[in-house]
Amino acid sequence: MRRARAALELPASAAAVERLWADPAGWTAFVDGFERVVELDPEWPAVGARLVWASHPGGRGEVTEKVLRHEPGAELVTQLSDPDLTGVQRLAFAPPAGGAAGVGVALELEYALRRNGPFMVLADPLFVRRALRDSLRRTLERLAAELGR
Repeated sequence: MRRARAALELPASAAAVERLWADPAGWTAFVDGFERVVELDPEWPAVGARLVWASHPGGRGEVTEKVLRHEPGAELVTQLSDPDLTGVQRLAFAPPAGGAAGVGVALELEYALRRNGPFMVLADPLFVRRALRDSLRRTLERLAAELGR
């Protein structure tokens, strides 16, 4: 499995971040590429709950997420798939560095590409992983802005 990761210290509590994350109807404000909810299990984000969402045109297509683990205040782990990849995404919380106010948030995606071959071996580290890392970073930056409202 390959890995893309972004981390940021956010000016809020883990509980405030989790409240935003637990409501996919609000994801248009911060999740990179998110357009709309297609299907949402009413138990989201409980373990086993499923969410299907659509990206903007030209984006990832339809994305399915299923909650594998949820420890409030610590982490939310989902199995995800879209037309190009499968993987496990982890949203994790930690005290900020140096005792600052807020919470450290890491968003990590361990993934496998659905298509393989010699071109993908080169494309992944040069293009795919960077694009995923940038997308995770944009999501966290927009999340920070949303929390600051």
